[in-house]
Amino acid sequence: MRKLIVILFLSFFSFASFSQSEVGYNTTDFGAEFQWYKDGKFIGLHAAVNAKLHHSIHGEIGYYMAGDPTAAFYYNQNKGGMGLGLGYRYYTMLRPHAFFIGAKANIFSNKVVLNTQTPETVNSAILIPSLETGYMILINDMFFITPSVSLGYKTNIRSELKSDEKKAVALIGISTGFKF
Repeated sequence: MRKLIVILFLSFFSFASFSQSEVGYNTTDFGAEFQWYKDGKFIGLHAAVNAKLHHSIHGEIGYYMAGDPTAAFYYNQNKGGMGLGLGYRYYTMLRPHAFFIGAKANIFSNKVVLNTQTPETVNSAILIPSLETGYMILINDMFFITPSVSLGYKTNIRSELKSDEKKAVALIGISTGFKF
């Protein structure tokens, strides 16, 4: 009986010591985000779920402002539309802050009118999958500022607007908010 008590006592303390050696903590980020690229701007809300070690999944929802209202083949009827984004980040520090690399995909919608003999209104949906890097500046373990740069490929996924060219793009962004 004595051996059983000693074994239970030692196993309890070893389990307690292993659980205390865990590094990091789960956080959730909420804030605002701004992204710019040559053909438009995006402003929206940013949310991220961060794991204890290195990993983060983030999403954005907001408004896309079309950048070129006087294109040769169309004009922007509403000057913009809905924008969504989803991505993954890998942080080099144990906790989710400092330098990161990742991947993300943004979808921007826009209603445009084609400049043809009979003007035709179509919905444009732009998909930009990209690779992302940046640095999260953490202030007082609660407030963050994150400048980032993304390199991706712009594709119009609506077949009605074939004249919108597919091309490589760079997105420059900044997000700010609070960790909970």
